[in-house]
Amino acid sequence: MKILYMCNEFPPKHSGGIGMFTKLMAEKLVEQGHDVVVFGYGKDQTETIKKEQGVTVIRLVEPKYGKNPIINFGKTLIERNKYFKRLKVQTNQSKPDLIESYDWSGPLLFKIKGVKLIVRLHGSNTANNDYMSKKRSSLFTIIEKRALKIADRIVSVSDHVAEQTKKSFNMDFEYQTIYNGVDLNKFKDLKLTRDLNKIVFVGRMHDYKGFKELFAAFNTVFATNDSVHFDIICSIIESYKDKIMTLVNKKYHDRIHFIGRVENSFLPKKYSEANLSILPSLTEAFPIIPLESMSCGTPVIMSNQFSSREIIEDGQDGFLVNVLNPTELAEGILNAISNQDRIESMRPKVIDKILSHFEIDRIVRENIKYYESI
Repeated sequence: MKILYMCNEFPPKHSGGIGMFTKLMAEKLVEQGHDVVVFGYGKDQTETIKKEQGVTVIRLVEPKYGKNPIINFGKTLIERNKYFKRLKVQTNQSKPDLIESYDWSGPLLFKIKGVKLIVRLHGSNTANNDYMSKKRSSLFTIIEKRALKIADRIVSVSDHVAEQTKKSFNMDFEYQTIYNGVDLNKFKDLKLTRDLNKIVFVGRMHDYKGFKELFAAFNTVFATNDSVHFDIICSIIESYKDKIMTLVNKKYHDRIHFIGRVENSFLPKKYSEANLSILPSLTEAFPIIPLESMSCGTPVIMSNQFSSREIIEDGQDGFLVNVLNPTELAEGILNAISNQDRIESMRPKVIDKILSHFEIDRIVRENIKYYESI
């Protein structure tokens, strides 16, 4: 089978869930003998075409935008049209059996004739803003809805994001949910000596990741528990770091450790050294980070929002907490660390859950079956 994935954040470009998903799926499909092309914007000043782990990766020159919203609106439409024309050329060359696009930012406004188009719901800008009760972007609302309308089939990374998408765009469509997966050859319990006072937070430094809510909860957590401390693993934005640290009493600052960005290959060590991990996001489509942590035998304290209940059963293989209220978030963290025997009993459960639900080879087989049904 020949598959073309559209992805504007393919690693090593700074990537979120779409980039991580696409890289993992593309490489696994190539391992199984499929022909995969990834098409999208890159970081270079010229277009590049490279073979990476057997995947043909085409990176276009990414357009630059200014601050004027009216000019940006027009430029976005022009650039989407140029993007489509280049994709059409590539499709004629590669002759894929299908193209997979996505919802966020509506990268594709027209359908390539003669090729089936799948749109995978990773969480559109419009649906996320609606879920967080934030103001929509008029431009994104238009182009994201258009991207959904031209799809032959829609697949979603979670039931939550599919239902929120239907609601946000006032659309009724059929979809199949196929969850994101994790590679257990890379993410596994390394059987290291765990620091039972350490909680690790892996995530992008952004408001929607729950940084403000978590740091607002720290004073209560640290005042109640004398030993717990946190490792923060992310690309550090110094101005943002300074801002959130003002939420924490200075006497507790030495219990928050900013590690910086860590390559994926080192994350299993970080998870395996910690007692728990935490993901206090305000919204996610279906986050991969909890799956990585659980694969390493490290239960997760997670927001009870969005798709979290599709990953964790509260109190059985993780902890769901209200991150929107710092007091309740602090109480949830303190409850999670109050019973070490309970945490230890969860370690085999979280690994078993990954094996039975989210192991990448299982997810790849499910995707192949879906592709072949189209």
